[in-house]
Amino acid sequence: MQVPAPFFIQVSDTHLFEDAATKLWDVAPDLALDAMIGALAQLDGTPSFVLVTGDCSADGSEASYLRLAGKLQRLGAPAYYLPGNHDDAPRMARLLAGRTLAPGEKLTQDFDADGWRFILLDSSVPDQDWGALGKEQIAWLRDALSQRQDVPTMIIVHHNPLPVGSAWLDTMTIADADELLSVLDGAPQVRAVLYGHVHQESTEQRGDAKYMSAPSTFFQFKPKSATFGEDSLPPGARVVHLDTKDFTTAVLRFGQPLPPLK
Repeated sequence: MQVPAPFFIQVSDTHLFEDAATKLWDVAPDLALDAMIGALAQLDGTPSFVLVTGDCSADGSEASYLRLAGKLQRLGAPAYYLPGNHDDAPRMARLLAGRTLAPGEKLTQDFDADGWRFILLDSSVPDQDWGALGKEQIAWLRDALSQRQDVPTMIIVHHNPLPVGSAWLDTMTIADADELLSVLDGAPQVRAVLYGHVHQESTEQRGDAKYMSAPSTFFQFKPKSATFGEDSLPPGARVVHLDTKDFTTAVLRFGQPLPPLK
């Protein structure tokens, strides 16, 4: 499958357990991830990097994080991880990002690649399914976006900042999303906001930016559902091609060809 360079991959909601044989909803997350990585490895070329947008682990175990990092090495690219509501953020930061977080500290990350800037936010809240950034992180983001406004930028976070139209899921968004959106609306260099959490593909335009979720490599939630439900779509991951000031993207589903990037 041909993907023009440069490109990166967004993998989300892998939900690995300490025991690789553990199943949830009759699915083994380890086996599902192995299959998805195998499909991604068939893409022509090597991604510049991989973004893993939260819920890396289902139980916050050290073994699950180390196994995840080992599996992703097959793609031959550096990986950047951010925590979701199922993660142990301090442990994940130490094992996968080489960071020791102070009590209450958020795992913010900021890097450049292929002429673009990528800002990774931490929306995880211990022992809660909903997310929040907090005043300190939002202030940090506002300051970061006041600089280098000529560089096209993507914001990466676990929880969805916009509702997806599923009543049960929309109770678990970012609690301070209004404050986040106010900052992003005032930053025209932000071209995209990527997130996971919702276990489904979605795209919504807001101002100059596209807000896009990625499917899970594990288990898909039924879209537009009032209550929890399983979707029949296979695991997936998002592929993003970067141009000088713009990007194109498509979701690769296991067992299916990559759709045209647009």
